[in-house]
Amino acid sequence: MRGQAKAGGGTVADIDALIEQILAASRSRGGGAFSSPRVYQDEPLIRRGSQMPNYLPKPCQQMRALARTPQARAWSSARLFVEQARLVAGYEDDFPYHGTFSSYFPTYDAMSDPQLRGYFTWRTHVRHGRVEKTSAAFAYVRLYELINGVGVEPGEPAFAALESFWKSYREVEPSLDRYARPWLVDYVVYHGLDARLAAAYMDAAHDRAVFVLARAARRALAEPPAKGRRHAERAYGTDPAADDELFAALDALSTYRPQESRLFKDAPEDLMRVSCAVFDRLTRYYRSSRTQGLVESLFGTRHPMPHLMFASALFYPGARHEDCVYELDETRHYECRGGIWTCDGLHDGGGRSSKLGQVLRATDRQLRAALDYPHALKERGDPKYLVRLIDREVGDYLEWKRAHAPRHVQIDLSQLSKIRATAAVTCESLLVDEEREAQDLEEAAAAPVEEPMGELAALSADKALLGLAPEELAFLRALLDGQAPAAAGSADLMVDAINEKLFDLLGDTALEFGPDGAPRVIEDYCDDVRQALGADA
Repeated sequence: MRGQAKAGGGTVADIDALIEQILAASRSRGGGAFSSPRVYQDEPLIRRGSQMPNYLPKPCQQMRALARTPQARAWSSARLFVEQARLVAGYEDDFPYHGTFSSYFPTYDAMSDPQLRGYFTWRTHVRHGRVEKTSAAFAYVRLYELINGVGVEPGEPAFAALESFWKSYREVEPSLDRYARPWLVDYVVYHGLDARLAAAYMDAAHDRAVFVLARAARRALAEPPAKGRRHAERAYGTDPAADDELFAALDALSTYRPQESRLFKDAPEDLMRVSCAVFDRLTRYYRSSRTQGLVESLFGTRHPMPHLMFASALFYPGARHEDCVYELDETRHYECRGGIWTCDGLHDGGGRSSKLGQVLRATDRQLRAALDYPHALKERGDPKYLVRLIDREVGDYLEWKRAHAPRHVQIDLSQLSKIRATAAVTCESLLVDEEREAQDLEEAAAAPVEEPMGELAALSADKALLGLAPEELAFLRALLDGQAPAAAGSADLMVDAINEKLFDLLGDTALEFGPDGAPRVIEDYCDDVRQALGADA
């Protein structure tokens, strides 16, 4: 509708052009209206008729007129709001408004004409992606429009628009969360959308924690006791995932926070296992001694309660909603019968339990005492039956822990040789003569048979002893026997090679050249060399 209104026989564009022409002519003449040093920024010098404070566009006039009709007088405020909203669903405005608007139940009728136009101008900016901070009442009116599907297709498109606007505006007005989050859940339920759309806005952590406790209680009551025992023996550590889940739920629902306990920081497994075991034992105690179960006495039972869709909002559905059942999750489901909605779930207010806090604190205190923990908790007059019950569970757990403690085995390796020697003596003493003879025969049969070695094999053995090559050994033996050796190659090279290899044995030169130039073994080392070669001295 913007840009289509007539004023004085011309369009808005024509009027804007005329205003600009007048201003330009006045500037060119140096008019007094433009010679002042005063700067006009927010207020135009000449306004269109549609920008005057007392001007009300036709769509807004139709809204006002609708509220004065006889039939509208019989409508509820929610229906009147929706009918008016449909009249101006596509209306846009550009009225410069800098005022505020405050109302506990904001509606169009609660706004003055400037406020009404100011709202539509702000809404125009929002629709074009400019979400600006304004009066909170304007934001709630926008939420009412989206809830009722004004200007948007009902269903997922409207949910997406509602969610998008809330997420954008909550950056400047966090107080919207109190109402927008439950309205988003109601919108999903009312229009039968995918439950996953509401998962982030349900605030069902409390109900889910109670659901975990109820499931653990059923599991504890279902375990049959062993023969000769009144109650089933706790199997500690067999299902750590279930223990973790139960302990987290206890921490979430209790006024005493065991996960913030000093003992939990030092011995988390002990406190968690004992707390879960105490819960199981107390569950069985309540079944046998009380009219209500433990979880029911702490948080009540799940039951249906009347539910007002979009509470505190202006919502007019028009036709009656068809009968249906909507399962939101395992903790809550909704039912509509004859247009009346009920919500089946917990209705305990979502607070923490002081009774459960007393149980968990007493468990922490008694376990500290049993472990001789240096930081004890003070006595607070807990019931005697509760203290006895906890002490029995603490005693059972510590006994189980001692029985299942890992065994440490140490082996003294220094005693292995003595053990082997003793075993050999024992084995020898147990043998009879026949066994010894058979053993000797087996050892003789297993012994390798030495074959005659040729001269080359003997030289190879000597080589292994002295590190000399066969020709070097032959050269050296010839010198020891007083014979002239036959050297394959230069005698100098042979002497140097032998001296180098015998140096480690003698620490000195073994061979030298005599006055006649012939090589010989130094007399001082002849016996040492013969002994090393295994020859007769």
